[in-house]
Order: sequence, then C-alpha cells, then structure tokens
Amino acid sequence: MKEQYQKIWDLALPYLEKGIKKNFVVHTKCVIEAMELLLKEEGGNEEILIAAAISHDVAWSKVPRSIQVNWISKRDKIKGDRLHLEYAPSIIKKILKKVNYDSIQTKKVIEIVQAHKFQNPKELEKRLLIDADSMSDAFKEQFYSDAKSYGVTPKKLYEFRKQNKFYTKSAKRIFERELESRRKEFQFKN
Repeated sequence: MKEQYQKIWDLALPYLEKGIKKNFVVHTKCVIEAMELLLKEEGGNEEILIAAAISHDVAWSKVPRSIQVNWISKRDKIKGDRLHLEYAPSIIKKILKKVNYDSIQTKKVIEIVQAHKFQNPKELEKRLLIDADSMSDAFKEQFYSDAKSYGVTPKKLYEFRKQNKFYTKSAKRIFERELESRRKEFQFKN
C-alpha cells in the first residue's frame, strides 16, 4: 500500500475496529483489494477511490450496538445503513484533513461513500465503490469472516451472495470467479 494510503488506513483503523456488525477490518481490506483490481480494469481516480474504499464503513463505529447486532431485522439493517452514511462525512473529513487532502478531494470522497447504499449512481467512480464493496463479499477472508459473523454456513452464504449485482462487467466476472472458488472450497470440505 502506498504511504499516503497507509496513513489513511492507520487513521481509519480505530473506527473500523469499533464496528461490530461484522469484521470491518477484514471487509475493508477486501474492498481495497477489489478497488485495486477495478482500477486496473476500469480506470478512475486512484487517489479518490482508494480513500473512499478505506473510509466507506468508518461510520459504523457510531451506529448503536443494538442496531448493528440486529442485522436480521430489515428495518434495523436499513436504519444502520442510513446512519453509517449520515455519520460518515465528519469522520472522513477528520481523517483526510490529517493526510492533506484538500476540500475538493474530500468532498468527492464523501460523495462517493454516501452513494454506496440506496442509490443507482450514473458516475463511474460511485459505481466502482459499490462494485468493490459487493465484489469483496466473495473474497476468501471476508467470505468466511461474514459466515462466522452472521452465524450461517458457507453454503447458505454462497446462495445469498449469488444475488449480488454489479455495474461493471469486470466486477461481475471477478466476483463470479471468486464465488466459484468459495463453492469449491466448502464442497470439498464436506
């Protein structure tokens, strides 16, 4: 990871560690990896998109525990998603100010982060964060971490993750390849 991104990661890490819905540290590492793959295939502003990938879930640290642990309730899931988007700007501003992002860069990162739920954005950069977030669900470390966090079998999570949707063909292709690898792993174990 480039030094600049390492600094953002170091500042984001305490927030990510406070989220309890799932392991946000593992998740964010996988989103960064997914974003790096998408940047190679789709292009985009790396400086903005890697910062968005690192900071997209920092605000789960402020979402009440009662909402995070009740992920089965659709109402609480939506409320948690909305709250983490609402709390994100102040945390992201604080982090990016410490690494000398200017107000225009910071605003762009925040706009991308706030579009990663509940929107159907037209801008490629917003779509890339959504795709990276969804792609990461099939990456090995996150897949098994999520199964544990949600108390489901890998097979059940696999069936659920097959429903993930994507904007870019490259994200869909990479996701399908990774998800097939997960299927082979848990089938082989049984």
